[in-house]
Amino acid sequence: MKDRILANTEPKEVFHYFEDLTCIPRESGNEAAVCAYLVEFAKAHGLEYQTDDAHNIIMRRSAGKGFEDRAGVILQAHMDMVCEKNAGVEHDFAKDPISFEIEGDKIIARDTTLGADDGIGVALALAILADKSREYPALEFVCTADEERGMTGVEAFDGSLLQGSTLINLDSDDEGVFIIGCAGGPVVKVFLPIAREAVPADVSTLRISVRGLLGGHSGEDIHRCRANSIKLLCRLLYTLKESVALSLVDFMGGLKYNAIPREAEAIIAVPAGDVAKVEELTAAYQTVVAKEYRFSDPDISITCAAADAARQVMTKASRDGLLNYLYFTQSGIVRMNPEFPDIVESSVSLGVVRLEAEQAVIHVMTRSSMKSMYEEMFCHIRRLTELHGATYEVMSCCPEWEYDPDSGVKKTCGELYQKLYGKAPKYMVLHAGLECGELGEKAPRKLDMISLGPDVRNLHSPGEYVTISSTQKVWHFLRELLCQL
Repeated sequence: MKDRILANTEPKEVFHYFEDLTCIPRESGNEAAVCAYLVEFAKAHGLEYQTDDAHNIIMRRSAGKGFEDRAGVILQAHMDMVCEKNAGVEHDFAKDPISFEIEGDKIIARDTTLGADDGIGVALALAILADKSREYPALEFVCTADEERGMTGVEAFDGSLLQGSTLINLDSDDEGVFIIGCAGGPVVKVFLPIAREAVPADVSTLRISVRGLLGGHSGEDIHRCRANSIKLLCRLLYTLKESVALSLVDFMGGLKYNAIPREAEAIIAVPAGDVAKVEELTAAYQTVVAKEYRFSDPDISITCAAADAARQVMTKASRDGLLNYLYFTQSGIVRMNPEFPDIVESSVSLGVVRLEAEQAVIHVMTRSSMKSMYEEMFCHIRRLTELHGATYEVMSCCPEWEYDPDSGVKKTCGELYQKLYGKAPKYMVLHAGLECGELGEKAPRKLDMISLGPDVRNLHSPGEYVTISSTQKVWHFLRELLCQL
């Protein structure tokens, strides 16, 4: 193992385990090594434990003296991390330890992701389980695999194993902000049939590109009113086909269903004499959308350039079917949360479009903290799909965690935070998924849940960091909280 950088950084108990984790490969889908490390931890500390085929693990620590009659508490975090690196950086996430440094209050990885999401949550839980200086209620630690790729680990977890009645999720990234609910909803893959025909005579083939958008997380950034490249491109193609005889060769946009698409591209064929008009309309459209999104996406670039000659184009009916489907698909905020007016309650994101030989494949993601709302949004998708003679499949459906205004753990956390730090904490219903939704649905009894964590920034990106001071506060708070629950 590499030299210890964090050996003298407080809280030593937490950063010891966090540094261990930076040395272990744990990209989503490659959790065997980190699961083995957690098994060894459980054995070394005499903890009861159980693993499954998905590499999830649950550990148990018995109630301490004076806490025998208290209800048990579940700590929860995920072991996997998103592995990203800067261009040109030589790093093999399957074997190389994460390189990081201390910069003032930050523990930062400059050229790769750090894995503080959710390595710091795992480290906090391990430090609690190993803490012999205090007595605690009966504790369970549920550490799940493959959270980042769609929560497949927690989906495979046997919820009947849970014995506690209060769950503390350690996958939040703002100290002093408690998550008290999260969004759920289905991800839908639509298959829209398309037909092709020969290219018309005397046409020029052009590439229309939308670039320079900021994109972002389709849940946590949806309120920032950023442009959707697929929607922008569809709108432009509608404008063009009203002025010229436009044939559609190809259409592609977005990379991941859970991200706001930053780029999109279409290959079109138009009469050779109309190329100048297409270029003029594209330039005018660039001016319009640059003004519309001057604050949220100041670097929008929409260009028109010559492309290799096409051999086939979509039929007019297929072209119109695709553009109509994309045009009328919801994308963006559907409703704000009436109880927390600054928080998005429900949204839809049109995330990915790809054309195959005989079909267009379209990914649409719904999110809501209310089940009835994401069911209604899914119904909209289903009906639109049926109207276009298309089919669909539900790729995944993460359960929501609906806010409980009578939550006891919320009340306890608020009172304790005020006592320790002299100010009230903030509360948030997260417009993204947490494993709480799945665990709450699987548990044999109703769970009282909350999520907390230290400040983690630049998640899923090179330059990710966690702050030392916020980790110290969370460690102190968590220990006190467990003694009060």
